[in-house]
Amino acid sequence: MIRRLLLTSALAAAACKDPAIPDRSFVYSFADTIIIGVDTTVDLFRWPEHRLPVRFWADSRSNMTFLVERAIRVWEGQFLYNEFRGELVSDSNRADVIVTWADSVPPDVPPDTTPPNSCGGNTVLDFDTTGTALSGPIHVYLSVLGVSATTARVQGCMRRLAIHEIGHALGLLRHSPYPEDIMSGSPDATNLPSPFDRRSIETLYHMTPTIGPPPP
Repeated sequence: MIRRLLLTSALAAAACKDPAIPDRSFVYSFADTIIIGVDTTVDLFRWPEHRLPVRFWADSRSNMTFLVERAIRVWEGQFLYNEFRGELVSDSNRADVIVTWADSVPPDVPPDTTPPNSCGGNTVLDFDTTGTALSGPIHVYLSVLGVSATTARVQGCMRRLAIHEIGHALGLLRHSPYPEDIMSGSPDATNLPSPFDRRSIETLYHMTPTIGPPPP
């Protein structure tokens, strides 16, 4: 069966205490859970170390290359030990993730990053016949929503959206319930991942995946 998964500082005198263990319990759900009859399947995907750097191909039109490279660097910055690395490639046939415009191509103008959102995206993971690995590259689509938004607002939205959709391509398959997170279904004016996003992606990349990567 082939399945598709559609993506002040203050100083004061104080007694020294032993360092506390970091609390990593508060993360949002990032696995995709599928219930068929009485059976429950949990899809947990992340890029394994032997497949780094993940290869991204970006649509050459407008500023897509900038948006994708920026998103890659933002997500790399969330990790302490380089658990994820990405690079842009010029040949889509060599790519692990392909990012394209879904419809119209917005002009490259200085962004207005204030809400509301005026863009949308979709990330598609195609599974092989076993349902336990991806059959090919992940496809990410960015689109313009509404004709009333200014081009500057569209570009501001695209900066959020590119990070959000690349987050899905890294394995954050579910949306965060908190609007201040970049992985919220409708993130607010925040342009970078929140502490919750960071904890979630760090946790994911120290778990055992159930879904394998696509063929190299």
